[in-house]
Amino acid sequence: MLPRKGTSHSKVGRDMKHGLVAILAIIALASAGGCGTGAKVKAREDMENSKAAYEKCLRQYPDDPSRCEALKKAFEADWEAYRQAGTATGPTVTGFFEFGLGGAGK
Repeated sequence: MLPRKGTSHSKVGRDMKHGLVAILAIIALASAGGCGTGAKVKAREDMENSKAAYEKCLRQYPDDPSRCEALKKAFEADWEAYRQAGTATGPTVTGFFEFGLGGAGK
């Protein structure tokens, strides 16, 4: 890139450096925003599967729900894991710039 008339080479280099820093910051923010999403999706799938199995068992044994107790406990455990995945703190945009875990200072 050629400098504009009346512009020094050092100013052009500094402007390019600032542009590069801005692009890298945008990339870093985009990457940090998705942290933990896969774990939450997996936890939700697990919870939905165990819920479906428990509901199927209850339909199969409407007069004896005690036969579904193990499936109920599995569903409750998966529900709690899903709930925890939704509230887990990890790298956030704010945490990224503070070089700490998101929510650590709250």
